[in-house]
Amino acid sequence: ILSSRKDTVHHLTILLHDIRSEVFKPCVEDKDLAFCLNEGECSIIETVAGVHRHCRCKEGYHGLRCDQFVPKTDAILSDPSRINLMGYEYYNYYYYYYYY
Repeated sequence: ILSSRKDTVHHLTILLHDIRSEVFKPCVEDKDLAFCLNEGECSIIETVAGVHRHCRCKEGYHGLRCDQFVPKTDAILSDPSRINLMGYEYYNYYYYYYYY
């Protein structure tokens, strides 16, 4: 924020991690801790609509509860043997799925 005087400069700093810590609270109850899968980190968000759970997923996982695995494409391209693909044909369509 600048004032009308040339020699005065005011700075305003907002620390986002402080704001986030007030909104996202760590889960503490067992039922909340079990909400996130695949080692996802659970947080509680309190809003006017109620209390909601949020997961921060580990790399390779996404979804509301970190329940969906998506391999990194660069890892697949550099070492395709890391992902095992199975495929089958059904009415002239090919379906592939991976397992790990």
